[in-house]
Amino acid sequence: MNRGKDMIKQIIFGVAALFAFGAVADVVAQPASLTGKRWSLMEMNGKAVSGSRAFIEFAEDAKQVSGNASCNRFFGGAAVGSRTMKFSGMGSTRMFCQGLMEAEQEFLDAMKSVTRYRVRGSVLTLYAGRKAVLKFESMKNEDAPEPQKFGLGDRKWLLDTIGPNEKVAATYGAFINFDTEEKTAGGNTGCNVFGGNYKAEGGKFSFMNTIATLRACIEDDRNDIERKMLEAMESTDRIEIFEDRLTLYSGSRVVLVFRGSDK
Repeated sequence: MNRGKDMIKQIIFGVAALFAFGAVADVVAQPASLTGKRWSLMEMNGKAVSGSRAFIEFAEDAKQVSGNASCNRFFGGAAVGSRTMKFSGMGSTRMFCQGLMEAEQEFLDAMKSVTRYRVRGSVLTLYAGRKAVLKFESMKNEDAPEPQKFGLGDRKWLLDTIGPNEKVAATYGAFINFDTEEKTAGGNTGCNVFGGNYKAEGGKFSFMNTIATLRACIEDDRNDIERKMLEAMESTDRIEIFEDRLTLYSGSRVVLVFRGSDK
């Protein structure tokens, strides 16, 4: 009798161990199925989406998420379990794209609501509770259509916005050029010529020793634009180049956005 009971206990223990191992393997395997791919948006809140630039990508450890929300780049943290998913600390650039902002806001709101996910074949579905809010189709990163890439020194960077959305008219002529060999940066604030050095190391970026001519521009608000531009440059601690846009950040805050132009 005792031998029979012991055998039953061993069988139960073995089955439990298999389930536990399967659960652990699932926790490990599921996040791995998310990484190394670009997930392109195909459906949002039950409606098919076509021709959208929106996509998401997960870092190799699946603890970070980034992508495009239709117009702007976004980034944040990701907590991924075997079936659960939660995004946190979401931030984004704040460019204005005519006709895309409503869809972008809907996308970001959906991302914030996500509680779980499912991967079936090449389709990733994100849920808020039981509701499917976003559906993506996968592409390998190397196969995903990439925008033309430019280096820091490849373009003349024309000032587009101060902060996330204070538009700067092209007529001001404010720009910046970089010499990546000499580690110098110089240009025009729209009023005065400026120049100096920069340092890019370990994901950090800073301008140094910046000096400018001292011409007074009283015909419009060029002096104000200049002050804001130079103060933003001084506060910059990292940069991002994406789709021919150069974005300067101070922490998580966008301080300047430039658009690329031929030199």
